[in-house]
Amino acid sequence: MELVSGRWSNWSGGVRCKPRQVMAPREEVELAAAIRTARGCVRAPGTGHSFTPICTSDDTLLDLSAFQGLAGVNHEAQSATFRAATPLWAVGPALHAQGYALANMGDIDRQTVAGVVATGTHGTGRSLGSLSAQVTGFRLICADGEVLRCSASENSEIFDLGRVSIGTFGVMSEITLRVLPAYKLVEHNFALPIEELFERLDSLIVENRHFEFFWFPYANTAVCKSLNLSTAEAPAPRTAEQMYARGEVSGSFDMRTFIAINEVLPFAPFLLEGAHRLCSRLMPGPDKVRWSYEIFPSPRTVRFNEMEYAVAFEDGPACLKQIVDQIRAKRINTGFPIEYRIVKGDDIALSPFYGRDSATIAVHQYRKVDTTALFSACEEIFKQFGGRPHWGKRHSRTAADLAQIYPQYERFVGMREKLDPRGRFLNAHLRALFT
Repeated sequence: MELVSGRWSNWSGGVRCKPRQVMAPREEVELAAAIRTARGCVRAPGTGHSFTPICTSDDTLLDLSAFQGLAGVNHEAQSATFRAATPLWAVGPALHAQGYALANMGDIDRQTVAGVVATGTHGTGRSLGSLSAQVTGFRLICADGEVLRCSASENSEIFDLGRVSIGTFGVMSEITLRVLPAYKLVEHNFALPIEELFERLDSLIVENRHFEFFWFPYANTAVCKSLNLSTAEAPAPRTAEQMYARGEVSGSFDMRTFIAINEVLPFAPFLLEGAHRLCSRLMPGPDKVRWSYEIFPSPRTVRFNEMEYAVAFEDGPACLKQIVDQIRAKRINTGFPIEYRIVKGDDIALSPFYGRDSATIAVHQYRKVDTTALFSACEEIFKQFGGRPHWGKRHSRTAADLAQIYPQYERFVGMREKLDPRGRFLNAHLRALFT
């Protein structure tokens, strides 16, 4: 964790705080003591890849950088236990060395295991759930320093509710995930006219293990990506160090062009249509075969802010079309595409995918550009479709809203109050949502 002039900021620079103290425990006993004795609100921000203020505290921040690495593999159960602050770019190589892989991952690997689990982060695939749905157990450090083992057979209600808890139940020190034998995927990138995309969308989702698409809203072409199992030859698997480096620096022509477009567009809105058509042509990359952990995430070196909602699977196309119509009608300026993915439903109380298969729709705005016009317009439409926000991405929902869209909301709040009656893990943002 890095502070600049005593201040912490998230990945995009859009969220900041100035903690009175930063505590960096080295092992679980020290972590429990730190939580028990810390002053005021206690938050553990991980890598700060959330765009909402869930990580902030002007009182105490926990630096969990010592809690990294693979703690063990259960070959019989096909599960692996990671220390909570292990970054995703290190998870794949560690599992690969043991002959395993995660069933799915998102398209960014800068976050920690605890961060993606706490917020319900996901990839794409009609038969595949979020990272939280892959959890089979975790160790939780409570506000009083008590350490709880949580699984389907031990502290089961905390396990059921706590797989997506935004860090309000306590601090996870270890997390156990289901794994699969290591596998390779072939990535196929292609462009489709929007009309053809929506005609073929159901079949594209069914026929591919993973399918997603990107739509620059002022263009009439979708950039599509599918991933499927492959037995073809692949290059030597990347190490953790190589995975980290890949996601930090990119000097490609396409990336420099994309940055330049986002720098210029706010001052030249007449370029929107042309820029979006150009980006739609440049974005599809060549087909390739790689080990799964290498191919799921893409280098995201251009920093942005993001809003993402999950709507019922069958409502996804109509919701997306309304969003694009609104962006065009209001001439909202943006240089990023809209991302569309599919996630299997689950039974986790505060998961955006609770009780329903979902389509997720993500809108992005360059970090230097005001998000108000784009995000406000999109959120109004998401609300009309009963959308649920990604906890780590911008939204303006209230506690009353959440009680309406999450059937298990009151049960979750009751457990949170039981585990943390003084609200030690609640900052102002979270207190407004869960008290």
